[in-house]
Amino acid sequence: MTSKELLPFIAKQGYKRTAAAVGKQGYKRTLINPTNAKPQHYYHQTLSSEIQYALECSKQAQEKWAIESPAHRASILRTAAGIMSQNKDMLSQLETSDTGRVIRETTFDVNEGIECLHYYASLANTLGGEMYKLSGSNLGYTLREPLGVTVGIGAWNYPINTALWKSAPALAFGNSMIFKPSEYTPSTALWLAECYAEAGVPDGLFQVVLGDGHVGKELVISEEVSKISFTGSYPVGKQVYEMAARGMKKVTLELGGKSPFIVFEDADLDNAVSAAMMANWYSNGQVCSNGTRIFVHESILTDFVDRLVERTKKLSIGDPSCMETDIGPMVHQDQFEKVLRYVDIGREEGATLLYGGARVHDLPDVLKDGYFLTPAIFTDCTDEMTICNEEVFGMLISILSFSSEEEAISRANNTEFGLAAGVFTKDIQRAHRVVGNLEAGVTYINNYNLAPMNLPWGGTKHSGIGRENGIESVNAWTQTKSVYVEMGNVECEYPR
Repeated sequence: MTSKELLPFIAKQGYKRTAAAVGKQGYKRTLINPTNAKPQHYYHQTLSSEIQYALECSKQAQEKWAIESPAHRASILRTAAGIMSQNKDMLSQLETSDTGRVIRETTFDVNEGIECLHYYASLANTLGGEMYKLSGSNLGYTLREPLGVTVGIGAWNYPINTALWKSAPALAFGNSMIFKPSEYTPSTALWLAECYAEAGVPDGLFQVVLGDGHVGKELVISEEVSKISFTGSYPVGKQVYEMAARGMKKVTLELGGKSPFIVFEDADLDNAVSAAMMANWYSNGQVCSNGTRIFVHESILTDFVDRLVERTKKLSIGDPSCMETDIGPMVHQDQFEKVLRYVDIGREEGATLLYGGARVHDLPDVLKDGYFLTPAIFTDCTDEMTICNEEVFGMLISILSFSSEEEAISRANNTEFGLAAGVFTKDIQRAHRVVGNLEAGVTYINNYNLAPMNLPWGGTKHSGIGRENGIESVNAWTQTKSVYVEMGNVECEYPR
């Protein structure tokens, strides 16, 4: 199969320059199909000169876009949503090809992306300031203004959704954006740029550059950029934060997690097991919010574990493009090997590997070289173990027992991360009490890993800064201007 070359999506003049030059000069990266370990695409890293050109175009486009009416901006986002609706099958297949995630999941992602565009189109028309009655007849009011040129840096596990969670509010509220997708999964972000252009987004307003952290760094440190939204690991997010701070830039960071999943003795076990599977096997385990530390009350531990193993054994692992498949391959070889290393570490430190944690060999010949793993379930774990402290970002569960509510809360919070947490109980008072004491930005009662657009998303501690989605996104993508209006004469104690 002949590999396809991907090109960055830069403002039209720059894009022509790119097509002619970048293939000769930029570092070449080959993208590997995770299902068979064969090359499927390649691109050349966007050059510094092209990045600077993109920044210049972004600034010019944003100045014009900012004075457009919210209704006009909303109309274009709705048109983009319509274009996505017409291309759902193609787009979900493209996402599956890049990530290895099963087609059922990527189809859901595309539908969620369409919802995202409609949500921000609706929100754009409601954006406004406040009026304050001051002394006498004086008054004050506030304006919500765009930030200017913004940068989005996406993750490889949810490429289309991270692109939309960042770009839709940015554009809706009058900003421009240069988006850098993960170097591993750029295809759907490039399609989104074409979608926006077809919908009527002005040239240069949304651009996509390609490459690794060097490209991201050049964007982050640029004096033209006023805001960075980054999704990825804590170590890289910390670097982004430090670089942005030097320029006093606004940031949103959605980073990693080691989230607790607490099952009390009165929980509905079938529901708890269903949620535990969704909290760990979904997206082949590559989700930042996954509830990988499962705390189960000692009185139901055996029953819970038996049910979890029994149902996990029934999962269909194979071709992610088939609707019947439950688990696909890891996104790339490095991640595949990383998970296996953590399986070895878990064993070496004394945990019991009850099920899985190995390469899948019973596959058709066309898939035998793919990055397929069986989900790993560890028992006999302790809080000090590496697999209970470090983010694996793969299908690896650590099951721990507890005896009291206070103990569960204390141990759940004993982590440097704070992205998500889940509580399973029929006692609604206990449920509210426990989530109120958990140190996490996103919490669940009797479910897990759902992210509706109108609920803010983000973490505490090392899991991030700021929030995406919901009304909170208004604060993330705009700035407030205060206006004082004097209705009388200026009071002045100085001589005339």
